Amino acid sequence: MLTVQTDPRPRTLSALLAAADWPEREQLPVPRGVHPQAAALKKHVADFKSHPAVAYVQAALNADPNLRPLFARAVNDEAELVAHLNSFAAEAGLEAYWAASDSAWAVAVSEVQAHINGIDFATILNEAFETAPAELVILPNLAYPTTHSLGFGTPQCVYSLMPPRKAVGESPPWPFRDDRDYILRLAIHDFTQCLLGDVLEKNPGLLPESPVSGQLPADFRAEHPTWPRQVTELFAYGMMTIFLNRLDDGAGDSFALFERRTRKLTVLPAAITSISTYLDGRTKGQIVSLADYLPQFVAALT
Repeated sequence: MLTVQTDPRPRTLSALLAAADWPEREQLPVPRGVHPQAAALKKHVADFKSHPAVAYVQAALNADPNLRPLFARAVNDEAELVAHLNSFAAEAGLEAYWAASDSAWAVAVSEVQAHINGIDFATILNEAFETAPAELVILPNLAYPTTHSLGFGTPQCVYSLMPPRKAVGESPPWPFRDDRDYILRLAIHDFTQCLLGDVLEKNPGLLPESPVSGQLPADFRAEHPTWPRQVTELFAYGMMTIFLNRLDDGAGDSFALFERRTRKLTVLPAAITSISTYLDGRTKGQIVSLADYLPQFVAALT
């Protein structure tokens, strides 16, 4: 089942990010425009920066700026984090705040829903992963983070937390309604990111350090600072390309060509070919699992 919705747990965590130093981090190295809802949320929570929950999240960010673990803990209802979320939400009056701003979020949900109606995400995920989740959820995100989407999940559900597409310079982002392929790319990226992350967590040591990492563009390595995260992103690129090609012949190839040229990701063609080989082998029963194939995927990047 695929749904588009809002969820109070990620939205409250977003409010905590707004009260911490995350908005300032996002403006480096190049300032960017944010959605009016993000700007308004930052202003609303400015009076609550001394709340213990803000210090708690700030410490987590200082220890690891990767947001995926925090959001995963939130949707898995981890007791310690949930206690902070609930306390901050009550102190900052977030229930009333969200109610007052609900129309903008409802529009975002409606726009994303219109683009994903009839789209089959499950088939390619079932091909790639031995146990695809029963439920896929897209969470349109008008607040923080504004710079990138995230994939995280529970044992029963995989989430895609996606911001609207960045506009030019410091202008506010484009509405979700303006770009169907952007939504489809982010969704399959995030679902892949979560599911591959689960595979790597269950198979520690599966991806030893590789010289390929040092050959990747510096900005890509800065954005994805560990080898497992780099492999995950390259695998997600392949999944996005193949998925878009299945929906509209050539759409994925155009996307991959643009990304290869603008981001100087010369390994992308090899990554896409390797994933295509993997999916074909899985369909024919020639490849048992992704964990078995990942070393071959890495070898194909050299």
